[in-house]
This record gives sequence, structure tokens and C-alpha cells, in this order.
Amino acid sequence: MLVVALVSLTECSSGLGPASSLINSLTSSLGLNSNQAIASAGSLLGLASEKLGSADFQKVASAVPGAEDLVKKAGDLTGLAGNFGDIGKVTSALGKLGVTPDQVVKVGSSVADFAGKAGGDSVKNLLTGVFK
Repeated sequence: MLVVALVSLTECSSGLGPASSLINSLTSSLGLNSNQAIASAGSLLGLASEKLGSADFQKVASAVPGAEDLVKKAGDLTGLAGNFGDIGKVTSALGKLGVTPDQVVKVGSSVADFAGKAGGDSVKNLLTGVFK
């Protein structure tokens, strides 16, 4: 019971809730700091929210718990709130935070894989199409 309480406290304190597992994965596998991981994942999800229809993005958001929070935090960190534009604009904004274009590609693959585990190949393919 104490472990559950500590995990819940950690998730609440990070402000990311269920999205913290995705962010932890990105920081450990790609060497990003937490702000870079949040900005990267959130910006790519923000791009998806702008490019996909609302029904398709809802599928993504269901597969990535906390997606809306990540998008909001990413907008604050990158200055792209509500206007992620295209992959070039996202890559440029993330570059100002020290994220390389290669890391952006890897984050995109990781986010798509993460979403695909919960939402299936159709959700993974939606994201992969947006991140090209």
C-alpha cells in the first residue's frame, strides 16, 4: 500500500500523472532531461492534435493518458502553444532547448510505439504519418 501511495505522490508531484511513464522512458532511452522529453513528446502530440481530425486525435489521446497535459506543457516550454505548425517548426523550437533533429525523430518513434501499445497499430500509424 505504501508503494502505491509513493507512486501516486510521485506522479502528482511531477504534474504529469499517467504520462510520466512515457517521459521516464524518453529520458532514460534518449538521454533527454525531463523538460526536453516533455517538450518533445508534447510538441509532437500537439502537432498531431492540429493535423489529425478530432476523432483520430481522440484515439491518440486515449492511448496516451495525459496527452493534453503534455501538449499544454510543451506549448509553454517551446512557445508554440496552439500553433505547432509542422514538423520543421517543432524541430526548430525543440532545437532551442538542446534537442537534436535525430532525437526528435527518435522521440516520434517512441511516442508512436507507446501509443501503439495501448491503441493498436491504427493509432501508431496515425502518429507515424503526422511525424514524417
